[in-house]
Amino acid sequence: MVRRTKEDAMETRSKLLDAAEALFSEKGVTHTSMMHVAEKAGVTRGAIYHHFENKMDLIESLMGRVKLPIDEMREQIADGTVSDPLTEIQERSKGFIARIESNPQVRSLASILLHKCEYIDEVNPIKLRHVSGRNECIDDFEKLFEEAVKKEQLSATVTPRAAVIGLFSLVDGLIYNWLLAPDYFPLVEYGNTAIENYLNGLPRQP
Repeated sequence: MVRRTKEDAMETRSKLLDAAEALFSEKGVTHTSMMHVAEKAGVTRGAIYHHFENKMDLIESLMGRVKLPIDEMREQIADGTVSDPLTEIQERSKGFIARIESNPQVRSLASILLHKCEYIDEVNPIKLRHVSGRNECIDDFEKLFEEAVKKEQLSATVTPRAAVIGLFSLVDGLIYNWLLAPDYFPLVEYGNTAIENYLNGLPRQP
């Protein structure tokens, strides 16, 4: 009986998160209330507040159930030394856009963060978390570019910080525009080509 009750609670929580994801994607974060989410999930006001203290708690839980590509990349980079940093940079960047295109939950969350999340006081903690994760990932990629210069895969004239900012701007721009109209161009196909062209265009050691 206790196990069934626990399973029911987890099922209700999952329904609420699914409803929040759908509504945030459709209406935006600030235009979606806790009651909207409860109604979408088919539960009572008491049920949603049993699982989530407020909208921020709901959003944090929504973000917590999906590992964003940027977090996954940081974990993989932190695993240890890299023998071929330039290839590592390329593969991690391609893996990032591949997860956006292939995983519906990751794609939905990315769309919410980039297009449906108005960064005002109510949801400012989301912005801070997003920016913090991005900056940490930039720092990690900068180290990979530094290694590429040290191993003479890239010219000593390459500034690692500038190189990673350029790469992130390219990838962010691809994802932002693809999410606006996913049928307009194939993200992985065009994205992989753009990433390769960018990295191949960086000065090499003479």
